[in-house]
Amino acid sequence: MKVGDLVKLKGFENSDPNEIPHGLICVDLGLRVYKIKWFNEEIAQRWAVKAVMSHDKLELIAAAA
Repeated sequence: MKVGDLVKLKGFENSDPNEIPHGLICVDLGLRVYKIKWFNEEIAQRWAVKAVMSHDKLELIAAAA
């Protein structure tokens, strides 16, 4: 993963896509940790996700060019 990639929180195979936190990687902090800008802060707060997330908790949706 790299800056500009579109990601979502991992582990929501059977959930409504509108209820899954989606975001954009803004900063690569090193050691496979990223700062994420969540598109819908309300949904992100519902799932208690933070702005700084480990690679293990993210799923890549689309890679930046």
